[in-house]
Amino acid sequence: MKLTQEQTQYIFDYVSSRDIKWYELQVELTDHMVSSMEEIWEKDPELTFHQVKQYAENNFTGDSSFKSIEKERTEILGKEFRKEQWKMIGEYLKFPKIFASIIVVFLTFKISLYFEEPRKFVAGLFLFLIFVAIPMVYSYYKNRKIDGNRFIEIEKSNPLTLLFGGFINFGLSLGNVFKEEINEYALVLFLFCCLWALTVLCLITGILLQNKTIKRVKEQYQLN
Repeated sequence: MKLTQEQTQYIFDYVSSRDIKWYELQVELTDHMVSSMEEIWEKDPELTFHQVKQYAENNFTGDSSFKSIEKERTEILGKEFRKEQWKMIGEYLKFPKIFASIIVVFLTFKISLYFEEPRKFVAGLFLFLIFVAIPMVYSYYKNRKIDGNRFIEIEKSNPLTLLFGGFINFGLSLGNVFKEEINEYALVLFLFCCLWALTVLCLITGILLQNKTIKRVKEQYQLN
């Protein structure tokens, strides 16, 4: 027995009330509930709507509870986002894009040699990326909610993770630890230039993925 549009909306509202804050999960869990209810109702048409709902809800217990599914899906989408980003970064390390990456590292290294204290130049490079990422931060907060709904996919493109929990913070912290070595040894300076170039790639791919994710979410759920 098929649920009516009103009954399906009731289930959607119920799922949303169970502290499921991500829209795509609200839709997914609603679909699971509706399918389960229709299957149960098909076998026993004498049951009432609320009885069928209760039987279907009983299937969401333990590892299959709403919150467990939310946690699992969040982790999966996070891994998928990182995997896709590293795949994009890998493209810049293959022919012919690798030449552009090599040129960036080489020019950065050569310019740093003109500074009396290269470590300050290196620190400036990493700090500069924070300002470059401002449009990415703006886009994230602008699209964090679309039509009042929040999405895991967009949340995983949070640029603050890259800025303060990723390579930028790592580069600044590591530069502070090896500040004397950066000034004294060209090899150490070169390695930091490589780390900076990798951070640039992370930032570029992060921006591209963020825009791609926002566009995909809007198209998939027909949102403005």
